[in-house]
This record gives sequence, C-alpha cells and structure tokens, in this order.
Amino acid sequence: MSRPKIRKVNKTKRKRERKNALERLEAKTSLMRNHPTECCVCKKLFKRDHQTIKTWMVTIIEDKKAVRLTCPECWSAVNEVIQCQE
Repeated sequence: MSRPKIRKVNKTKRKRERKNALERLEAKTSLMRNHPTECCVCKKLFKRDHQTIKTWMVTIIEDKKAVRLTCPECWSAVNEVIQCQE
C-alpha cells in the first residue's frame, strides 16, 4: 500500500503560486515604469531625489490600470477628507 507523494503536489502548487505572483509583480512593475511626473491633485512636479521618493505616495489602481502620484501636502488633505467621510 503506497501513499501519494505529498512533495510532488506541494511542488506543483508552489510552482503555480510562484508563477502567479511573478505575473502580478510584472503587471505592477510595468505600471510603475510609466508613472506620472506630477502630483495628481495640485500638479506639482515630481523631482526624483532621495527625499521625494520617501515622502510622495504612489497609488496603483489595478482595475483601471492607473498610477497616481500624490505629494505629501495633498496626501494629508486626501486622508482628512476620507476620515471625515467615515
């Protein structure tokens, strides 16, 4: 009486999950390559340096395949509006 090999089943499952994760990562990466160069609210230019990369917020909307870039000032205003609505 032999038992089915669990390792083979897990290997196939892991392989499928890894492939799906790589596909999702590739889709998001391709969206990030074409990110905007200004804030989506106030149209302030995004100057790529260490400080702006840490402070600006990137929002990826997968349904619309859109990337939104928001400066810290506008991001705090957006968060306040969202909190007031809740």
